[in-house]
Amino acid sequence: MNVITAYLETMFSTYPQTPRLLEAKAELQTMMEDAYAGYLSQGASENEAVGRVITEFGNLDEVAPALGISQEIHPPAANQLPAPSQPSAPAPAPLTYAPITMEEAEGYANARRKTEPRLALGVALCVISPALLVSLAPLGASGMFGFDERAGALIGLLALLILVTSGVLIFVRRSQQLAQFDRITSSKFTRSLSVERWAKSLEAEHSGRRTVRLQVAIVLWILSAAPVLTIALLPTFTDAASDSWSGVGAACTLIMVAAGLLIFLPSNWAADTAEALTRSGRPDPATGAPDEDERSLVGTVASIYWPLLTVIFLAWSFIGDAWDRSWIVWPIGAVLFGAIAGALNAIESSRKSRRTR
Repeated sequence: MNVITAYLETMFSTYPQTPRLLEAKAELQTMMEDAYAGYLSQGASENEAVGRVITEFGNLDEVAPALGISQEIHPPAANQLPAPSQPSAPAPAPLTYAPITMEEAEGYANARRKTEPRLALGVALCVISPALLVSLAPLGASGMFGFDERAGALIGLLALLILVTSGVLIFVRRSQQLAQFDRITSSKFTRSLSVERWAKSLEAEHSGRRTVRLQVAIVLWILSAAPVLTIALLPTFTDAASDSWSGVGAACTLIMVAAGLLIFLPSNWAADTAEALTRSGRPDPATGAPDEDERSLVGTVASIYWPLLTVIFLAWSFIGDAWDRSWIVWPIGAVLFGAIAGALNAIESSRKSRRTR
């Protein structure tokens, strides 16, 4: 604790001891002591706790916006008059937003926790929407179930439209539930040091469960190729039977992919909340620091990847009349998505570790 106090004194020693700076120093000392006690309670050694506290709070330029002392440590230059030949135009007032409050942050986190399962359900419905189409059309072409290929395609298309519509309605409903937090989702707030610490603690508390669920989801996404490969390679299926049942294998692939999304996405709410509260918004404009706006990569890519894959499948199937082989896009797409998700998660982890240094 003495090391933290000495470090704090050194941080403020080069600035005038005004009442505002003394008040800010006392506030920062309280925050550092609370963080130090928190790290000790988590099992960190004293030296480790001190190092982590200094890493988190040791840059006064970074914590100044949250403490409201940016003007005090970076006062505007005085006696700078423009040259007579170059009159200066009045500078536009910097755009500032009200600081985020703890009540807003907790309300937003609670809303994300409640609505994230609905987001997962909507995405899963969109992913499995072609399942009946890819399975019934080849089965209809085989004549094994009393309907032809056109009837199977019609039933599958109707199911696709219904499931996609249901997914879109879920997205719209979720968007309405988050509308009251529009200034957070649109980054129209000034970040707060206390809220950032709370958000990071929330993310750390749920990171273990999120990691486990992501691992399970990646396993499902990679293994989702198994049904199609089993039907294609087992000798019990003749060539004709393999063509007929390959669509069923593709439908199983979609179900496994959707299951992975249902497992992973609901556990992502704490990480997404921390992203919004700590790496969005605006710092104090007086610091000149750039805004950050980084989103969860896996969720962003998934929202584009699977609809695009569906378009490719439908275009190939209808335009090329290739129902007997167009199913191959699903196992290939599923394995590729598993690899992409793993890579994106590694990128996110590396990005977060660099911020904490």
